[in-house]
Amino acid sequence: MTPERWQQIDELFHSALEHESSERAAFLGRACNGDESLRREVESLIGSHERSESFFEAPAGDIAAELLAGRQAQLAAGQYVGHYQIVSLLGEGGMGEVYLAHDIRLGRQVALKRLPAQFTLDADRVHRIKQEARTASALNHPNIVTIHEIWQADSSHFITTEFIDGETLRQRMVAGRMKLDEVLDVANQIASALAAAHSSGIVHRDIKPENIMIRPDGYVKVLDFGLAKLIEQKNKSFPGLKESADRPNQTTKGMILGTVSYMSPEQAKGEKVDERTDIFSLGVVIYEMIAGQTPFASNSMSETLANLINAEPQPLSHFVANVPDEIQRTVLRMLCKNKDERYETIKNLQKDLRINEKTLKSRSSEIKNSTATLPATRGTGKQTTETRYGFFAATQSTETASRSFARRITHQLNRSWLLFPQLQEAFCFSNGRSKATDLNR
Repeated sequence: MTPERWQQIDELFHSALEHESSERAAFLGRACNGDESLRREVESLIGSHERSESFFEAPAGDIAAELLAGRQAQLAAGQYVGHYQIVSLLGEGGMGEVYLAHDIRLGRQVALKRLPAQFTLDADRVHRIKQEARTASALNHPNIVTIHEIWQADSSHFITTEFIDGETLRQRMVAGRMKLDEVLDVANQIASALAAAHSSGIVHRDIKPENIMIRPDGYVKVLDFGLAKLIEQKNKSFPGLKESADRPNQTTKGMILGTVSYMSPEQAKGEKVDERTDIFSLGVVIYEMIAGQTPFASNSMSETLANLINAEPQPLSHFVANVPDEIQRTVLRMLCKNKDERYETIKNLQKDLRINEKTLKSRSSEIKNSTATLPATRGTGKQTTETRYGFFAATQSTETASRSFARRITHQLNRSWLLFPQLQEAFCFSNGRSKATDLNR
């Protein structure tokens, strides 16, 4: 369907709604002037509108577009679209349907995104979609999905990207709790992608686990750069936000863009956004990777929005023990309500993330090295004093280790006093005595 045809249907649809039900048939007969295809389209939209209760809350100017989009049939496996053959449906959401397809010209697998019909019926909007996608396609970064082409087939508009063989961050989190070193690795890669985009003037606006892919080799890819802005321009009314907990990634008219749990406060209030919005959303993602839940989630969308704007997040230590203070401080700064109190740029955030990662690795290495030295006599047929008496207290405090050692030695003393002199000395030292000869008295 061309934008011109759509405009004709849309105008007739709204004109017909202004007439009483008894008068619509006569009105359409005159307005369609023998164009039965046009009349059927309009009558179908009217029928769907009357059966749908949800449209009482939707702005009148967007009803027909939503109805038309809902009737857009999915592509079938084996179907050819342009020089691509559809393999399977990978997923669908507010930004369209994504298919795995085979590029028959180049013999490669690609991801084929078909944009929702209601986003492409306006010729001006189609132009902006292409413009934003071209800008995003110029981003050349290993952590950003590559856009191959933007094209049209019949009335559908497509964006072809590289196919990422892996899982979304959401799927990874569902599979099990992530370790801190993995969290920081993923966070650093996302931040690297955002830094490249921000340097080109592109703000993602919709950072969330569903838009982050992880390959089997651990490489992270961020999806949907450039598209979020085009939807956001149509959805800036905070008071009109409609609850749709069962479809959290769908964009309805009057709904603010993005999954609410990952929005920045300025997005939720319909204010101007900049790269600090992405920093906030990344902070939510990092928080969720560590805590297993988002910082502002509640039982309803309205409560979540209220928390997002007014409530402070629980400390990460409330959910997970032994989270380094440096990491907690970094995440809390990212989640500041006032964007002026957040990291000013993503590059400043990257510095702290790298420091956190190095600090965590250093601490892990110290613990690993201190315990790894104990089995050094393996293969000699002998045991050291520590391994013989099970002294593996390298990660305990000095005082705790000393007491533990003393208890073990005492147990052996109850069985036999035929111990090595160095153990006698250690026992005496552990009990606060200064002379090894105390044991021999």
